[in-house]
Amino acid sequence: MRLALRESGVPTGPPVVFLHAFPLASGMWEPQREAMKSFRVLAPDMRGFGKTPLVAPFLIEHMVDDVLETLDGLGVPQAVFVGNSMGGYVALRLAEKAPQRVRALVLCDSRAEADGNEARLKRAAAIESVRAGGMAAFAEPFLKGALAPQTWTRSPMAADFLRQLIVKASPEAVMNALAALAARTETLPALSDFRFPALILVGSDDRLTPLACSETMRGRIAGSELRVVPDAGHFPSVENPAVFNDRLLTFLKRL
Repeated sequence: MRLALRESGVPTGPPVVFLHAFPLASGMWEPQREAMKSFRVLAPDMRGFGKTPLVAPFLIEHMVDDVLETLDGLGVPQAVFVGNSMGGYVALRLAEKAPQRVRALVLCDSRAEADGNEARLKRAAAIESVRAGGMAAFAEPFLKGALAPQTWTRSPMAADFLRQLIVKASPEAVMNALAALAARTETLPALSDFRFPALILVGSDDRLTPLACSETMRGRIAGSELRVVPDAGHFPSVENPAVFNDRLLTFLKRL
């Protein structure tokens, strides 16, 4: 399906596709808009999120097909893909399925491993939490586990920005996405086949996808770089956008 899209930057610039995290939407990338003004920025809303309607049930593979179909409709044969968390899972699967579409890959606070049993149980509990209490009840405990402890005092506006995105999310989309995340398979075997530049970014205080997950990907993707974003948890593009943008632009300008 074709996805709703935020476009910014220069229409003739190098295309960079920003794939948002769970349970957010394309609006999460607003702190990157000014820094990316010399690129063609394409930030889709995944199915059920933002302005894209929900077609369910779905898997990560359906989300990949959605992104590719959207890019086909725009006449974009190849792009840099920047994916945070769930967006990283989509980017990894896309790179495995259609490596010719990838100019470069930027993986933010993501992982190539599938969920283990404990993680699947937590996602099942999260589904029940959303079903029982809606997004308002889900948002606060989710953010407490996702954000760096110092974000709450260092950048309370960042926490509020993310909270507003979460409470606007469709409960049905969130429950379907949780099921899709739990069902995803690993992409570890594909990493050694990647032949494009890759940057791995991770927040220094990410407790959801700790540094070890990023180190595993760096060890398997030939020539990849790993950069830590200080004073950030699971959403470094929002928690510490100045450093995140600097790391990202330094990488992109070398391509």
